[in-house]
Amino acid sequence: MKDYKNELKVKINLGEHLRLSIPGLVKKVMYKTQYLEIQVEKEKMLTVLKYLKEASKYQCNMLLDIVCVDCLNIEEIKIGRFKLIYVLNSIYNNTRVHLSTYVENNGIIETTSGLFESSVWLEREIWDMFGIYFEKHPDLRRILTDYGFVGYPLKKDFPITGYLEVYYDVADKKIIYKPIELMQEYRNYNFGAVWGDYERKVYLENLIK
Repeated sequence: MKDYKNELKVKINLGEHLRLSIPGLVKKVMYKTQYLEIQVEKEKMLTVLKYLKEASKYQCNMLLDIVCVDCLNIEEIKIGRFKLIYVLNSIYNNTRVHLSTYVENNGIIETTSGLFESSVWLEREIWDMFGIYFEKHPDLRRILTDYGFVGYPLKKDFPITGYLEVYYDVADKKIIYKPIELMQEYRNYNFGAVWGDYERKVYLENLIK
């Protein structure tokens, strides 16, 4: 309990110091159990990231991950279609800092590759999966999907089946692309039903008979 209070005290100290150090750049500071979350506008993201990295009080020298959340069909869609979370680590403070911002659909945000080399591949992945364009990125190409892939597969409005199926034709000895052909009609499943409900129902009906 004592360690938890000390960690929370450190986070509150860092959050309040940030508010005072760069006034007008921070929209909101949230104190979580495992990390400190700072919300900013996307235009100010690079400035705040640079400050967190270079300021002696923070020393967030490690960018561990960039997380993208599709806010379609949830409350946060009012702020922006996508939520970007930059996961920073400060060894000096033994603290994780999550810097978050919102981007519109097919939006543009400046790359952080000039500050953190690890963001080069992370931003390529987000571009490939969600379609967020990172301005001034040194090598913004798809990284997970095939050449010529249409759409962004982790967007919530992307169809589960996709648009094309790909297979290797042994006879022609080449890769074939063709529109999706489902072998049976799409079924509407009752996801609320528990496995075994049907069997239990049949068993009880047989008992009554």
